[in-house]
Amino acid sequence: MKTVQEYDYIIVGGGSSGCVVAARLAEQHAGSIVLLETGDATDRNPETMQADGFTDAFANDNVMWDRLSAPQQDCRKRSLYLGSGTGMGGSGSVNGMVYTRGDKRDYDQWPSGWKWKDIAPFFTEVETRLKVKPRAPTEYTETCIEAAKNAGFQQKDGLLDGDLCGFLGYQTMNYDGDQRRSSYMSFVRGQSLDNLTQITNARATRILFENKKAVGVEYIEKGIRSTLRARKEVILCAGALETPKLLMLSGVGPNDQLAEFGIPEVLHVPSIGQNLQDHPNVCVFYKGRKGSDCFYPQLYGFHRVNAQLPLPEDQADTCYVFYSAGSSLKASLKRMLPAVLLPKSVFYSPRLRRWLRKAVDLVYGITPIANMLATIYGVVVILGKPQSRGELRLASADPAIQAHIDPAYFTHPDDMETMIAGVEKAKLIAQQASLRRWGNTGLVTAARTENKVKIQRWIESAVMTTFHYTGTCKMGEDEHSPVDTTLKLKGIEGLRIADASVIPEIAVSAQNAPSMMIGYRAAEFIMASSGATSVNKRTPKKAKNKRSVEGKVA
Repeated sequence: MKTVQEYDYIIVGGGSSGCVVAARLAEQHAGSIVLLETGDATDRNPETMQADGFTDAFANDNVMWDRLSAPQQDCRKRSLYLGSGTGMGGSGSVNGMVYTRGDKRDYDQWPSGWKWKDIAPFFTEVETRLKVKPRAPTEYTETCIEAAKNAGFQQKDGLLDGDLCGFLGYQTMNYDGDQRRSSYMSFVRGQSLDNLTQITNARATRILFENKKAVGVEYIEKGIRSTLRARKEVILCAGALETPKLLMLSGVGPNDQLAEFGIPEVLHVPSIGQNLQDHPNVCVFYKGRKGSDCFYPQLYGFHRVNAQLPLPEDQADTCYVFYSAGSSLKASLKRMLPAVLLPKSVFYSPRLRRWLRKAVDLVYGITPIANMLATIYGVVVILGKPQSRGELRLASADPAIQAHIDPAYFTHPDDMETMIAGVEKAKLIAQQASLRRWGNTGLVTAARTENKVKIQRWIESAVMTTFHYTGTCKMGEDEHSPVDTTLKLKGIEGLRIADASVIPEIAVSAQNAPSMMIGYRAAEFIMASSGATSVNKRTPKKAKNKRSVEGKVA
């Protein structure tokens, strides 16, 4: 049976940005709000609410949305894993809880109204709610800091001042005691938001338009097709890999793709799905003499290794993360091995994936092997300012079929040059005295050779996503940007986009913090356009102690 419900605002996607938009509108009594999320209610996966649960969350199929890329021509024609978090909180409920704003110079590449001075106050508001703070030092992290300083880094903790190049230190993380402080936990859960309704396990299938005005959203929940009607606005927060897909399924996008799949055209927007950016990374692994006492990705550094890039000379182009295998290697193997070892044709087979994961458990059940694996550590090298641009295209008119996603890693030659230089920087760190004392036996080709051709071949075989997808509905003032600087989709009334897809140029750091900042600003724009006055410092009342029920605020 088809049902119709009406709200003032419909928000599609309960991830990092969507939870912020929904909560801010509800706090300020903007009207009735519904938050539509494809994945689970959070209570069904309690590890997504726990600071120590991130490894279990990453290995949990209920909270990860699996995808594979198109074959990457410059990565040995491999189809790479491009998953993301699903369920309330989105990727912010499964990530390592690292909170990074980025560099001031990143935002010099953004349009007017979105420069560092414009957005810093909104970052501060988000940080207050998330209660961000660094983790305590450990013997391993102090060893790594000493090595990095001897390799040319300066120590600076927090890394929120916008000057990142050449610095390394303890990065702020969004946790409080044993609780993860995702946008869902910080803005929605436990708050008194009686005008906000959550609908989970509900896939949006298309946006409804009348005369180029967004008036609602169609979705499927438990096999039943239903309709939400919007009195005021529809806000898309489904992320850079799902927002453009939903737009195209709804008739907004490149008209050749719409015609290919028989989708009636609402508006021809050729730039929807273009400008896809991501941070590819590789990890230079070493074996130490003992296990690490570090269990979080708490130590970050940024540097400039390719002077030829079209960036200011004090702009970092690479990011460095010190990784301890004891923190999450087992969960990472369970998640990533199926994508590495299984052909794309059978990747989604539950039986084969279960077999591979059981194999991981068996290996870790052998004590000598488990103890050896615990001594592994690595320097992760992240390509922070990629010059390559990929695209997302429809693969079917069926909303359940993933889009054709091509991140186009290393299609711009500068990117491989930067990555090779970044690997050499990582090796320089590992060669310093403090890590030699810790133990620095190279475990991968790049750690054992100075030959750049061999390093490049290793990068092509080892590279993976950092899960930082951005740019597919970029905002800007030019004709090639489909979203304006107040996050409205140009040419359509009543529709805004408020997630990482609007980011025009990727920041050198993680994208979770920028996504939440965008969600915060979106609510401010919406309130301003409705004539309401924003109370920027408002602290919401705590909800009474009541259990979450499906479709209601937790």
